[in-house]
Parts: sequence; structure tokens; C-alpha cells
Amino acid sequence: MSDRINDIIMLLCKGIENRKLYYADHPRVNSLAEEIVRLANDHYAATGAEELFIGMADGFFVFEGTRIFGPSIAGKKLIQFAGALYCGGFILQKGITHADLKKFFDITALRSLPVKKIGDARVLFKSYGMSHIGIGDPYTEQTLGLRDDRFKDLEDVSVDEAGQGPALLYQELFDVVSQAYGNAALARNIDIKKARSVSEFMLSSIQTSFADVMQYVHYPDYDSYTIGHSVRVSSLAVYIGTKLHWTEQELLAIGTAGLLHDIGKSRIPVEILLKKGQLTEEECAVVRKHPQTGVEILLEQKGVSDLDLAACWGHHLRHDGGGYPHRPSWAVRHPATALLQICDVFEALTAVRPYKAALLPQSAYGAMLADRGAFHPGVLAAFIDAVGLYPPGTYVRLSDRRVGMVTTSSERIDRPNLKIITSAHGEPLYAKEQYEIALNDRKCQGLCVETVLLDYLG
Repeated sequence: MSDRINDIIMLLCKGIENRKLYYADHPRVNSLAEEIVRLANDHYAATGAEELFIGMADGFFVFEGTRIFGPSIAGKKLIQFAGALYCGGFILQKGITHADLKKFFDITALRSLPVKKIGDARVLFKSYGMSHIGIGDPYTEQTLGLRDDRFKDLEDVSVDEAGQGPALLYQELFDVVSQAYGNAALARNIDIKKARSVSEFMLSSIQTSFADVMQYVHYPDYDSYTIGHSVRVSSLAVYIGTKLHWTEQELLAIGTAGLLHDIGKSRIPVEILLKKGQLTEEECAVVRKHPQTGVEILLEQKGVSDLDLAACWGHHLRHDGGGYPHRPSWAVRHPATALLQICDVFEALTAVRPYKAALLPQSAYGAMLADRGAFHPGVLAAFIDAVGLYPPGTYVRLSDRRVGMVTTSSERIDRPNLKIITSAHGEPLYAKEQYEIALNDRKCQGLCVETVLLDYLG
């Protein structure tokens, strides 16, 4: 699946969210519609296709027979909308216009849908005058193969039992942070209790298989530098905390604090938060205020812990006392806030942002180690030892051309344990054919990691 399709799906999802918050002609709604039209036209020009079908089955988006993870998790509202229409997806036809998409978003914003079957949905779309957005039939076993191959190979796309836990966990984490951001932006109450509950779910899943969880955490989503960032920071912090043998109570506390540490960004104007170019001094001042804003938001909520407040206030404070906001002389740093600061910086360095590419883990470590005084040296050393050069959930290509997913680190940070998922010829292995190897094992001495596959989707 191309990045373009991924972006179109995520922009459709974002359009639904923004249309529910704002009026039909709001600049955010208009800009999203315009960007979707541009990307769709790029797709038609590049492929020669006359339409683009985005299918939905088993709670996932499907494109050309391939299940799509990241958008499916972040785009729950679009999948729910399709379900409410009793349909199996949407067809964007060549010639789609800005007006078509705005009408589509208008329908998603209706308080109730006058739909009891798919025929009603098609009548509804026609009544809105959309000429280039169609509705696809729902997928069933009986219709497999009768829909112009739009759901070919779907048997390989269904959710297997092994994937349900991590997928459900990431969905829950994403929903909690997304709802918290939305409520904070509108000055509504945040469900702190729910954040603690999903942290407990995260703790049990990470203790079972951190690598499987991180597969989903690494999948791209449209808000990867806001909502997804908090999910990744929280997951990393809990994982490192387990390696440091922290108590379950401490792990639950740091998981919740990680999810909420950037809540102040919910009040940063989107044109600043998502700006691709360099920020002005005035814009930088707005961004630097988000820790204080976050604490002000959390202080208005029930059930907030001291660690929630400390993490929110202190995740941009350096170990040597620098950073922002200003730290009073009497303030004391805690190992938990020191760990969250390290996780925050590491995730930011190794993730894609609108203004930069992702760094490899070893490059991120180099930058962090070179920044003397920035991090608690003991906690940073423990972090690097636990994560290794290749974090669990990362895909790598070996020197014999096989692709593997890192499952755990080993005694040597450059020789992780892997689950092999392709042959040397690049052919994907079915789940039952995949197998584990340990690069630190004597039998694997002739092998090494050749490259990290940052964009590999497994």
C-alpha cells in the first residue's frame, strides 16, 4: 500500500472529526477536503485508475486485499460510519471535487442517519448531490470474488487471535488519548479513571509481549506527533519500568502519566502544531508554554496524581536544571519523570515529524549521549540497555536478505532476538511458518543486521 492511500484514509478520518467540531465552511474542513482531492488526483494520474476503493471488513480498512493497521486504529470513526450505512467501503471516483467531500463530511456530522439498509444510504448520498463518491456493498463470504477483486485474498486479512490483543490495546490507548485531547481542547472534563484502566491493560500486554504491542505503536497515523507520540512514550516508559523491576503500582502510575504528559498541546493552534517550516520566536513561545498549560488542565480534573502533574510539568526539563518551564530551586526530580523525559526525546527523534525524517535508534542515542547534562545518566544507561540498538517491534533486513521483527534485546545490543517473517527472496511467511532466531547465538555468527526498515509494515 502506498503512503498516498494511507494519507487519504487518515485525512478522511480527520475530516469527520473536524466536521463534528466545526461548521461546514471552517478552514480546517476546507483544507482537508482540498488535500484529499489533490492526493486522489495524484493516485489517478500515477495508476491510470478511474476510481479508488477503500474497503472495510472485520473492523479494519482494506486496500487491494491488504489489511491496513495504522489507519484502522486511528480511523475508528470512519469505520463506524460505514457500519451505520450498512456498507463495505467508499468509492472515490475520478473527478472527485472539494464540494463532494464537504457533502460527505456533512453527512457524517448528522445527529442521526435515516438509514436501515444500504439502499437507504445510497438514496441519502444521492440526495446530497455527491456525484463522485459511491458506496460499496458489504463484504460477506457469499460475495467474495464477486466485487471486482476489491476484497481479494481477504481470508488472509481477517484478524487472527494472536493479533487481537495488541490491536485492541493500541485502539484503546489511541482512543483514550484522542478523547482526552478533544475534551481538553473544548475545556471539558478528562476521564482520568479510564486512562488508568487502559494503563493496566497496557501493563499486562507489555509483560506478555512488548514486541507485538510495539508493532502497532510503530504503524503510522495522522497524529503521530501528537496523540501517537503520547501512546509511544507511555508504552516505552512502562516497558523500561518493568526492566527496572518497578512495582505494579509505579508502572500503572507512569503509564497514565505518559498518556497525559503532552495534554497541554491540545490548546496549541493546529497551524503551529503541524507547521512544516521553522517556527517563529512567537510560535516557539506558544509551544514552550504547553507543559504549564497541561498542568493547568490536569489541576481541573478529578483523580489526578502527583506523578501526572510532575510528568506534564517536567518532561522538557533537563537533568542539569535547564529546559523549560523554569524549575524552582526547591523542586526535586524523580526517576519516573527522568525516564519519561528520556522516552519523550527518544520517541521524538526516532519518529517522523512534519518537519523532519526519523532517526535510526543508534543515531538518536548518539545525539542524546552527546547532549551532556540533558538526561539522568543512570536512567539513560538503563534505557539503552533495555531497548538496544533495535527496539522491539522494529523490522530489520539481515545480511542474507531475510526480514525479521525484533522481539527482545540480548546481552549484545547489536545482536537482538528476531522473529523471521520472510524468506531470503523476500517472500512473506505465513504466521505458522515464521520462526525465532537469536543473533547472539553461536549458530548465527555469520549473520548481522544489514539495515533497519523504518517504513516496513510487516
